Amino acid sequence: MSRRLGARFTSATPAVGGASAAPESGHDAGRQSTFRRRIASHRIGVALLASVVGSAGLASCASGNDAVTNLARTTTNSVSSAVGSITLRNVYVAGPLSRGDSAQIVSAFFNAGTEPDTIIGVSSPLAAGGRVPSPAELPPGSGKIFIADGSAPTLQNVQQNLLIGSQVPVTITFAKAGSITLDVPVEQPAPGASAAPGAVTGTPRAGQSASPSAGATPASTVGTTSSTAASRVTSAPAASPAAGATTAG
Repeated sequence: MSRRLGARFTSATPAVGGASAAPESGHDAGRQSTFRRRIASHRIGVALLASVVGSAGLASCASGNDAVTNLARTTTNSVSSAVGSITLRNVYVAGPLSRGDSAQIVSAFFNAGTEPDTIIGVSSPLAAGGRVPSPAELPPGSGKIFIADGSAPTLQNVQQNLLIGSQVPVTITFAKAGSITLDVPVEQPAPGASAAPGAVTGTPRAGQSASPSAGATPASTVGTTSSTAASRVTSAPAASPAAGATTAG
């Protein structure tokens, strides 16, 4: 009987060991399967990230001059064109203007070429002259935005009143790209497209204010400030002899 019991216990031992080994091998297989799924998910995530980054890079390159020139968009009524490697966007004359005023041309230029170019001329049959912007050079692969702050391309001494909605033929000449003529609309500059008139007239003298009266345009402000300053300078010397004559008497 002892042999039979021993045999039974001996034969039962492998069965128990075998039963416990099976779950361990199944558990290891589950771990390997989970690990493989994680690796696959990680690879997919990396691929998607690379795709998104690549698309963003292409989009930024494709935007090019649009990304720069759209910063100058301050009115829906403007014109755009191109000559050579130069793109002109959102071009309009800051108005309204009276005869004899200077017309600043709000605009954005982008040089898509590999060499720098320079604005060398601004003219119109409705103006006595023109002044190029400052600075006038356009570096390659770069853009410039001009607002009505005194640095924009300017038509000097316009020959007639320029009302909102009217058009002005403007020719802009570049040293390398050549010339282009546009029918440029006259529009009220939106906030951000023009500087305070006081910045154009310079530092005010004692007793003067750099802020114009409500509704005044930058051009009329310059004239009013100059005439006021002139009258004060003229009247000041005249007052001194009168005071001296009274003292002497």
